Amino acid sequence: MDSLLILKGGYMLLGLDVGGTFTDAVIIDGYRVIASAKKRTTKDNLMHGIGEALDAVLQNCDTSLINQVTLSTTVVTNTIVEGKEQPVDLYVVTGPGRNVDDIFPVSPIYLQGYTDHRGIVVERTPADAVRGIANMVQARSGTDLAAVSAKFGVRNPQEELSITEELKNTYHTISNGSLLSGSLNFPRRTISAYFNSAVTPVFTVFKKNVEDALSARNILAPLHILKADGGSLPMEHMVSRPVETAFTGPAATVLGLSALGVIGNKHTVALDIGGTTTDISLWKYGKPLMTKNGVSIREYPSAVRSFAVTSVGIGGESVIRLKNGNLTVGPERVGPSVALGGIEPTLGDALIVLGHANYGDFNLASRALQDLADAIQATLRSNNVNTSNNQLTLIKTASDVARLIVEKALQTIQHGINEVVKVENKRPIYVVADIVNPDVFVPEHIVVVGGTAPSLGPSIGEYLELPVTIPENAAVANAIGAALALSTIELTVHVDTKRRLLVIPELGVKQQNCTLKRAEQVVERAKETLSEEAIRLGLDTVQEIEVISIEDFPVVEGWQSMERLITVKVQLAAGVKHYVE
Repeated sequence: MDSLLILKGGYMLLGLDVGGTFTDAVIIDGYRVIASAKKRTTKDNLMHGIGEALDAVLQNCDTSLINQVTLSTTVVTNTIVEGKEQPVDLYVVTGPGRNVDDIFPVSPIYLQGYTDHRGIVVERTPADAVRGIANMVQARSGTDLAAVSAKFGVRNPQEELSITEELKNTYHTISNGSLLSGSLNFPRRTISAYFNSAVTPVFTVFKKNVEDALSARNILAPLHILKADGGSLPMEHMVSRPVETAFTGPAATVLGLSALGVIGNKHTVALDIGGTTTDISLWKYGKPLMTKNGVSIREYPSAVRSFAVTSVGIGGESVIRLKNGNLTVGPERVGPSVALGGIEPTLGDALIVLGHANYGDFNLASRALQDLADAIQATLRSNNVNTSNNQLTLIKTASDVARLIVEKALQTIQHGINEVVKVENKRPIYVVADIVNPDVFVPEHIVVVGGTAPSLGPSIGEYLELPVTIPENAAVANAIGAALALSTIELTVHVDTKRRLLVIPELGVKQQNCTLKRAEQVVERAKETLSEEAIRLGLDTVQEIEVISIEDFPVVEGWQSMERLITVKVQLAAGVKHYVE
């Protein structure tokens, strides 16, 4: 997140963030946010809400001056979370080992063949058999989507690529595990490949709709889309890897926080309070924490890298209900606050009644909460509720119930923060230095963004007894983060020095007669290849190349370490182009 590019005047960026409740848009000219808009997300037709946000933010803008559009969207996330992805035929090459029926979203089709841990093809997958099996499987499933994953495909992707070639006449879309991730974890790669194919149709339609919407408004600038790891890529390149656009909302939040320059170097808890949920991220010394291996897609662990962000069910439009003598705040959201024309009271109505928020119709909000207070008293009088130590006995007015609503919301947020911190402090320790000098995360600072930040943020600081920062433009932090996201790609280079073999799984590269012998040489080769790939994709090559991991294992033969297995993972460093003032 330290990577910054200094831009000169005249560079105008448009950022869009399609959240669960609101769609935000910003235009950034140089270092200033010159226009912003917040419109309701229209779940039945995302393009309607996107169009409204675009029209609002473009009112006084010369669209010919926009240099780039970057989008953060829930379209893939929603498709997955709601279980609306398309069926996929999943082909796996496992070789000897455990049955994997129970770890994937569907029962896989097992193909003959085996590549060992060194990348040696011990048993080839017969092409004729693949074609025959594919025709039979596809005739039963009726889908034109497939995914292919081999256990050690990252050490040698040739079997995956060969199988894919045989499937091309049967399926329209085929995803490969090794092309999506160079990491060794076979189940995670396979799950990524499955969901990648499953969401491709909806992503393809969405891509065209967005491009048409921009074209209709005379926006001809390149269109980028945010990834879960905080980077962005041109939209046309993401068609082959749409699964990486899942969970981009949290990524946009993290980037927005970085761009606003409000984190500092303390142990910081950042909260993004939207209409439905509050996203919690932890920052150590100015850097956001990442997931260890990859984000979980529903209950399935994937290889998609992402920031470590946890959601709790509290937002500005969390519904308030009286259930069995208890007042509940969220996690459900049914619509806008009563002050904005909704039918059930929300956290937002409570904030309005207390004077913390100034929008909508105060009288409508007050009346709704007074009705709730009256209902509480009626419930108590019915003697159906145990009133001992019950906070409800003190509820008489709209203000009384509003204070209780806010307190319950704060309790939920505090509990969420405590759980996230507990998980972080229980992470396995892999480095001796961390044992000698353990870096326990103790919150020192709270930063709050999102639409509800100005109205609830100060109360959070008081409740947690921590200093709180609510930056300017907090309500549209996600759109700012999207607009300013740097483009990122990652590559993995595997070298087997004994076999003189080099493999770059994400590119499908297998090179014999490799002369690299040391880890530092592999790092340099990885950086060179990444730069070449960035140029091919038309990306900016000025930014820093980050070494994500280096694995250097000796190959022991005859009680001597003769050769090495070296794996290096690099990426164009994620971050923002520059700060905003």
